[in-house]
Amino acid sequence: MKLFETPAEFRAAFDDLLGSAQRQLRLYDHDLGLLEIDQLPRHSRLRALCLAGGGHRIELLLDEIHHVARDCPRLMQLVRDFGHVIEIRQADPNMPRPDQAFALADRHGILVRADKSVPHGTLHLDDAHSAIRLHQEFEGMWQRAQASVTATTLGL
Repeated sequence: MKLFETPAEFRAAFDDLLGSAQRQLRLYDHDLGLLEIDQLPRHSRLRALCLAGGGHRIELLLDEIHHVARDCPRLMQLVRDFGHVIEIRQADPNMPRPDQAFALADRHGILVRADKSVPHGTLHLDDAHSAIRLHQEFEGMWQRAQASVTATTLGL
C-alpha cells in the first residue's frame, strides 16, 4: 500500500497504477481536473494501452464531463482514434453517486480517494479482494451512465 497526500503524489500514484494496467483501466471521479490526464507522459501511457489491441479497454466515468471536451484535446484525440478501446461516460445525475473516487487496473490494482474533492488516498497494486467490490460498483454506475463523450461536434 502506498499513501499519497498532494496532487503531485496523487498523479504519481495514478501513473504507477496506469503502468501496471495490462488490459483494462476503469476510473470514476468528479472530473479529470486533479489528474491532469492530458499531460504528455500520461497521454503516452494511455495511447500505448490503446495501441496494444487484443481486447484492451479504458473506461472513464465522470460526474462532470465538460472539462474533458474543453481542456483535454489529447484525450479527445484518443477517443477519436480509438473509440473501440476508450470510452468516457457521464454518471447518471439522478442516481446516488459515491463520495469516493477510484481507479482500477485489471483485476488487482486500485487507487482510492475517500473524498473526490481532495487529492489524498491510497494505492494498492495488488488487492484483488477490494478490486472485485469496486469493479461491481463501477459496473453498476457504468450501465446507468448517460451518453458517452464523443470526439465529434455532432456526436457522429
